[in-house]
Amino acid sequence: MITRVMIVDDEKYVRMGIKNETDWALIGCEVVAEASNGIEALEAAEVTRPDLVISDIRMPKMDGLELAEQLMAKLPGIRIIFLTAYDEFEYARQAVRLGVSDYLLKPFGEGELEASVQKLLHLHPNTPASAKELEETLIPLNVVKNTDNRYVKAAIDYINEHYNDPDFAVGVLADRLGVSEGHLGRLFKAETDTGINNYLIRVRIRKAMDYLKDPLVKVYEVAEKVGYQDIAYFSNTFKKLVGKSPSEYQQKGLE
Repeated sequence: MITRVMIVDDEKYVRMGIKNETDWALIGCEVVAEASNGIEALEAAEVTRPDLVISDIRMPKMDGLELAEQLMAKLPGIRIIFLTAYDEFEYARQAVRLGVSDYLLKPFGEGELEASVQKLLHLHPNTPASAKELEETLIPLNVVKNTDNRYVKAAIDYINEHYNDPDFAVGVLADRLGVSEGHLGRLFKAETDTGINNYLIRVRIRKAMDYLKDPLVKVYEVAEKVGYQDIAYFSNTFKKLVGKSPSEYQQKGLE
């Protein structure tokens, strides 16, 4: 299921940055609304019914805390992440005590917002307890339900066999199946609700999680085993999906 996201910030370019520089599709999210203040956000929420709100704290007309209180009253179960400057840190902590889901200090680094969203949406006390169930909730691979499309089935089989190829290319896969890359991409997205490249990434990271259960294996070795030649890129991608770095996961798992 796609998580519906609303971004609220009084600075246009901050909103654009959050929307365009966050890998929403990778973590199963879609931005459905933007607002420049709390009043606009409440109006947009009535129409779009977001599951998650990413909001600044200080805004004109209605600040983030008042917005959060009204959203939680109108949309029970909604999740809210505050973006806060260092001098608003205590304010954000108080907001969390009142029921706001999480906060991030600005400026946050690449991958931090995705990691926060993943932890918030999936690593929650109400999620299943077993490690395998948690992994499937966090990074679902069971994306095809009774599909009869032979191209999609063949694509998934190919990905499962070649995920460790650092030169993996959708074009090569399409050629092997005798269809155009664009047509294969459309078929795959229609059947699975995700793109081929994002599915490949999910397979790679799930495989990496299995390898990292061995406390003696090196992170760079795991990166190579799942098709990544750039360990920094691997680590950043892992953190986006798992909510923690490979070394943190190796030490503590999903706890």
